[in-house]
Amino acid sequence: MTHKTSWVLLLSVLAGCALGPDYKETAPTVPDQWQADKLTEPQTKAEPGLTKAALKPVDSEALKQWWQGFGDAKLDRLMEQALAGNLDIKIALARIDQARAERRSNRAELFPTVNVTTGAQRQDNPFPGFAPGIKFNLFEVGFDALWEIDLFGRQRRRLEAASADLQGAEEQHRQAQVVMTAEIARTYVDYRSLQNQLNITRSNLESQQHTLKLTERLDAEGVGTKHDVVRARAQASATESQIPALEASLVSALRQLEVLTGNRPGVLDEQLKEDGRVPAAPALGVLASPAETMRHRPDLRAAERNLAAATAMQGAAIAELFPKISLSAFVGLRNTDIEQLFKSAAFSYGTAANLLQPLLNFGRIRAGIDMADAKQKEAYLSYEKAVLEALQETETAMTRYLKEEIRRQTLALSVTDLKESVRLSNLRYTEGVSSFLDVLDAQRALYVAEIELARSEAATATNLIAVYKALGGGANAVSS
Repeated sequence: MTHKTSWVLLLSVLAGCALGPDYKETAPTVPDQWQADKLTEPQTKAEPGLTKAALKPVDSEALKQWWQGFGDAKLDRLMEQALAGNLDIKIALARIDQARAERRSNRAELFPTVNVTTGAQRQDNPFPGFAPGIKFNLFEVGFDALWEIDLFGRQRRRLEAASADLQGAEEQHRQAQVVMTAEIARTYVDYRSLQNQLNITRSNLESQQHTLKLTERLDAEGVGTKHDVVRARAQASATESQIPALEASLVSALRQLEVLTGNRPGVLDEQLKEDGRVPAAPALGVLASPAETMRHRPDLRAAERNLAAATAMQGAAIAELFPKISLSAFVGLRNTDIEQLFKSAAFSYGTAANLLQPLLNFGRIRAGIDMADAKQKEAYLSYEKAVLEALQETETAMTRYLKEEIRRQTLALSVTDLKESVRLSNLRYTEGVSSFLDVLDAQRALYVAEIELARSEAATATNLIAVYKALGGGANAVSS
């Protein structure tokens, strides 16, 4: 084996080394079962008239467009518009482009740089006593190449970090889809709920105004009292006062939907002007286990990729302690006479090797290593925190959905009974069996219960949306 071959082999072996810790992905520690599952286990004494919500397995493919389970064409249309026009989604895509360009830049550092160069020099010795007669011009034009041999893996670690950053940016894009689809659905549910509450309020106002006319007629006939008229008018006015606030909230929800879909104010007025029902929460499905859910969430995968990038940068920082070896070459034309520059005799080439070993940098490299270590620790702790928060978010969302569904069913039974109570109290009042106060109390209780039922229906749907969001639903969603 020749001496030259030995050097080539040595450089090849060293170039295959990369300093610093190698990142190894590890699964986070999570429980085997959701605590919320226990809420659906059979109870010794079931609530009469109520049906417990069930948690059922669902595959990750079904979560991509989970909102279609609500069966609302208007909601589906809003999602299509948002997937195409939402600005947060477009910002996330722009960040992917940035990360991709950064990775290409780091990858290019592994290869030689070739430039076209041209220049002119004038050499003149101002002190002839030391080296008399050194005076000349030098003109050159050609190609200049420079290659830094990545002997200790500094550039490869930076490329590794850039690749992880790119993957993290892609996960952030998926997380933006998760957040956007959940926010669209939640705001749409709020919008429909406000429409429902407005209809309930107007219906109750109409009923109360009818009661007011009845009390005025009875007072005019000498059967009723002025006091009954005043109380009926006060209750009708109190109910009417709720309408402006509900209308303002309705417009606010509509404007928010326009922002989320990337539209200007007023664009959705025609599309959503007709009243619609609050989307009914479909049967709930969850992933098979907490571990699978954690793997499916794009925000956790993004946090894990940040940890991988920070680990790679530790190696890049350590490599700064070691020598940098570079090779350079020139091929072109050189001559002291510009008129002779393009003659065949002016052809010239040259090669050089350089070694740069850090010697005195006043702790800059050590500080860089300490910073990389601290950033890796921060990324690790952030990942651990993200896992805990994801578990908490999912458990909370499931529990709220299951409990709110029971509350909704209870309120529905209450509204049915209160409607009958209002009918009977009106009948008893007109027959002179009970006082008008009984009528007012029944009407007031019905209005409160109907509003609470409308809010509970929206809360049930909203809590289910929160469950889908916690499961990573909406990631990789595509417009059809």
